[in-house]
Order: sequence, then structure tokens, then C-alpha cells
Amino acid sequence: MGQYIVHSKLRNIGAQVDQQTGQHRFISDEPISGHGTDAGPNPVQYLLSSIGGCLAITANDVARKNDELELKKFDVKTSGTTTNFQDGGSAVTKIKVHVELETNLSDSDQKVFMSRVLKGCTVHNTLKNAVPIELTIN
Repeated sequence: MGQYIVHSKLRNIGAQVDQQTGQHRFISDEPISGHGTDAGPNPVQYLLSSIGGCLAITANDVARKNDELELKKFDVKTSGTTTNFQDGGSAVTKIKVHVELETNLSDSDQKVFMSRVLKGCTVHNTLKNAVPIELTIN
């Protein structure tokens, strides 16, 4: 079990948010059309990239544990559709993940490999199971 902490701090520049986790710093922003400065990906883009990144890292981990598996290519393209609701809210209502996979495995073994990747992908499992979010305000 692991615990991750990300500190997000709104800047006074467009819609920029400074993010820090451990030694890593990055910026979230919105495009200029969304009243941002386009200095970084928006939060939905980070969400989608976290799926692709987690799948690729997990695929690498699964492949390293199998000496006979040659993982030649594992490219992920993730797209998301957002919906704006009448009450002013919005949500990602559809996510599509396309994996370009090239290995030395048979088709049936590639399916087994991908099932192991999906089972081990924390981000995929979190989104699939719609984890509850606990919010506190000080």
C-alpha cells in the first residue's frame, strides 16, 4: 500500500496551478480560450495522461518479470469526452484507450498479457471503480 501527496496551489496568473509531489514540480493550466495561459496541460489532460502512463509503466513491469516476453512496442493513445451539464457542472463521460502493442507473443498470449497489465494498473482500476473522494475545507 502506498500513499501519494500532491500539493496544488493556485497562482495569480490566468488559471495556472503549481503542483508539487516529492521532488517533482509541474503546472496545470487552461488554454487561452478557457481563460488560462496555456502554460501546461489542463487537469483533464493530466487525468488522461495518467491512464496512458500507468498502463505503459505496468506493461513494462509485467514484461520485465517474463524473460521470454519481448515488448517491442507499447504506445497508448487516450482520449476523453467531457460533458457540460445544465446545473453548471461538467465531467469526463467517456474515455477511450487505444494500445499499439508489438510483442513476440501469440494473439491469445497478448490478451493474457494485457489482462495482467489492466489488473496491475492502479489508475485504470481507480477510475473503473469510481473511488469516493473525501473533501475537507479549512
